[in-house]
Amino acid sequence: MGRTEAVALALAVILIATALSALEARKLLNAIIGLAIMFICMGIVYWLFLAPYVAIFHLLVYGGAVIILLITAIMFVGGEGA
Repeated sequence: MGRTEAVALALAVILIATALSALEARKLLNAIIGLAIMFICMGIVYWLFLAPYVAIFHLLVYGGAVIILLITAIMFVGGEGA
């Protein structure tokens, strides 16, 4: 197993763990943090698979814009469960 495959396998484990933690989180903000980590790891996986444009797009749109949108929505609603 090469270095790239080992890193991809480690990132896959992190992806699954953060996705499950986002699903099982009791507080909404903890779920969003789990999603943010998952989106960042997914962008790194795209980069490892030699798709840099997809990786940059994924990091900017999902890792940045969607997470900021979700956090802003929680702030506006007042999220007692946040």
